[in-house]
Formats: sequence, C-alpha cells, structure tokens
Amino acid sequence: MTQSIDLEELAFVAAVMERAHRLLVAEEKKLPPRTADGDEGPGSPHQTLLGAGELTRGADDAVRRIALAIGYACAGLHAHALRATKSAHVSPRSVPGGTDRMARPLTSGTIEALKLVRQVSDFFGEGLRENIDKALAARTATWPPADWTHYEEQRAKSAATAVSATHTAATPTAATPPAVSGCRAVSGSSVADQ
Repeated sequence: MTQSIDLEELAFVAAVMERAHRLLVAEEKKLPPRTADGDEGPGSPHQTLLGAGELTRGADDAVRRIALAIGYACAGLHAHALRATKSAHVSPRSVPGGTDRMARPLTSGTIEALKLVRQVSDFFGEGLRENIDKALAARTATWPPADWTHYEEQRAKSAATAVSATHTAATPTAATPPAVSGCRAVSGSSVADQ
C-alpha cells in the first residue's frame, strides 16, 4: 500500500508558516541591535533579540522542511517525499520557546505570528498549541534563569527522578526459562545435549 502525501495541506501550512516568518522577521528588525550593557537577564534587550531570532529561524526552518517535502513529491520522488513529510511534521524549533527570553508585553507582530502558528498546530503534533497558549499568557520572560545554581539543582533532581522512575519501571523480574522436551538440565551447568 502506497502512502499518500496531502500536497494541499502541505502548501497551506507552508503559506501560514511563511506569513508567520515574515511577521517575525519584521519584528526582529525593529529591535535595537545587540549591546554589551551588562543586562543579560530574562526580558533584557539582549535576551529579547536572541528570542526573536530563535522564533524567526524556527519558523523559517519549518517552511523549508515543508517546501522540501512538496518538492520531492512534485518531482515524483515518493520515498524521499515521505521522509521529508515526516520531518515537516516535527514542531518548529524554538517556536514558541524563543518567547521565554523576550520582554513582555510581546509585540503585536509576534503575537499575530504565534496565533498563525497556533492555527496550524495540529499539523505539527501534540503540545505545540498548549505551548503557544502558555507563551501568550506568560506575564514575564523566564529564560535565562536568574539563579543558575538553583536551576541546575532542580534540573538534576528532575533528571534523577526520571531515571529512577524509568529504572523502576524497566527492572525485569527473573524469568523462568521454558522447559525443553528431550533435554535435561545438569545441576550447576547449562542444558546438556543428549
């Protein structure tokens, strides 16, 4: 059975993402250039510029991945098109994550771009819509952390908890090997051939 590729859906999502990308580029250009003013905290001009750049590049990368899938499909390279389509469905990198660095309130262009991405979030899979909603509702920037020591401690605790839970869930119980007819086990050794 040959899998089909929905070119109309790909083209629609690409157009929406390109519109979001253009809005983000325009907003990024409005920001003051990077300065060494010493303020590197969340929401600072420096972090806002970094976050805007992350959003812009993430949206652009999504458009490129979708366009690649369309190109392969139009060229008749079905196997390549399927792989590219799978890649195109991956959530855009740093969208909306770049907003974690940005000063609030977010600019109208950034908000409009995020709302556009939200409209096509089902294409990208679970979590994107919720992450955009959280980003739009956030009252302050949250990255980078003000206290790196506390951040690293929390991260280590979280990782240890995740590893512990994974280890507990993955701990196998002793399996009893199935009986093999025609063979008898020799005490203290593996099954002996008869």
